Amino acid sequence: MFAAAFLCLALAAPACRGGAPARSETVPLPDAYRSMLDEVAEVRGLAPPASLRIGVVRREALPALLDGAAAPGDAAFATERSAVYRLLGLLPPGTDSAAAERAMLESAAGALYLPGRREVWLIRDGALPASPADLEPWEQRLLAHEFVHALQDYHFDTLRLERGAATLDARLALRALLEGDASWTEGQWTSRYLLPGLGPGAAVEPPPAAAAPPPALAREAAFQYTTGTEWVSLLRGTDPGAVDRLLRAGGPGATALILHPELERTGWAPGGAALPAEPPAPGWALNSTSTFGEFLLASYLQTGLPALAALQAAAGWAADALTTFEAPGGAALALRIRFSDAKEAGEFAVRHRGLLEARAPAVREEPGQLVATRRDGVTAIQLEPDGAAVTLVFADTEADARALAAFLRNR
Repeated sequence: MFAAAFLCLALAAPACRGGAPARSETVPLPDAYRSMLDEVAEVRGLAPPASLRIGVVRREALPALLDGAAAPGDAAFATERSAVYRLLGLLPPGTDSAAAERAMLESAAGALYLPGRREVWLIRDGALPASPADLEPWEQRLLAHEFVHALQDYHFDTLRLERGAATLDARLALRALLEGDASWTEGQWTSRYLLPGLGPGAAVEPPPAAAAPPPALAREAAFQYTTGTEWVSLLRGTDPGAVDRLLRAGGPGATALILHPELERTGWAPGGAALPAEPPAPGWALNSTSTFGEFLLASYLQTGLPALAALQAAAGWAADALTTFEAPGGAALALRIRFSDAKEAGEFAVRHRGLLEARAPAVREEPGQLVATRRDGVTAIQLEPDGAAVTLVFADTEADARALAAFLRNR
């Protein structure tokens, strides 16, 4: 049900954290809503917060609510993410990732929670009903979902968790934990408290969103809400306290641990991938460093390959290092991926060549590298695998891509 229950945190929309909207627009949780919160808290196994506020906002007023909650500290992360997604071609040309996610939230959300402020908002016309029982069944489900986010924030400090998840991979893994936890609890509450009282034909599912999101963002939402829920269910089935321990620890840290739950039992952790910390030449500036992660690597491959082939090619991921630069001709990006062994690296290189062939008019094979200028104008270079590592370069100009590739070769 991700299309109607986005949490601002989950979407990393810059306007979803920070200052609160005017207090006159929210009220302390009424008794009937407090009773529902107590039910959700009992299902989740956490004590409810002593105070929580609730408000109603009309959809046309949602942008102003989000603007009023904007926090400047989110801008840097959003800028970095947009730059990475553009150079990798994860979104259609001209699409800004933060703006696209904001549009998804504004058009599809049915409820949201503002982290750090203990405020739940229902997006609907009219005043707040006297009781949750007066809401549509699907609205009650969304409210239960957001109550879980309030529990998470109260016990584990959602904003602290976000600050600790400093890379693209860690942030997405954290979102999958938070949304998976909320969706699992929502499902349990629905089965126990909502469904038994409903008659035939009750509207349990929210209405569909007005427009489909870009495919890459739809894959991320499905990872958070669907894969995340399945993973949380697995964790709780074997160890009910595992979710709380992960939240206290700051999250799983890597999407690979969600995609491959068996890795947790082995003590596996990503490592072994590195890029030079300095820019390649005068006139260049290092903008950011991050980790891309297995899920986003598979999502990137799906921009030109079938889903199964993309997932198989990314499955050998062991670690990566990502850097973005301001280059003489625009922006540039380097991504070095370490795989579990040289065979996996070679298989990825073959699949990635297929991606380049699907997205560029031609792929030029040169000594030690493949060069392709995609139809969106970005030049991509794939260096020959070095043992278990593959290095990729992307830049707005071919000259910058070649300069960065030459700098990274043998480094």
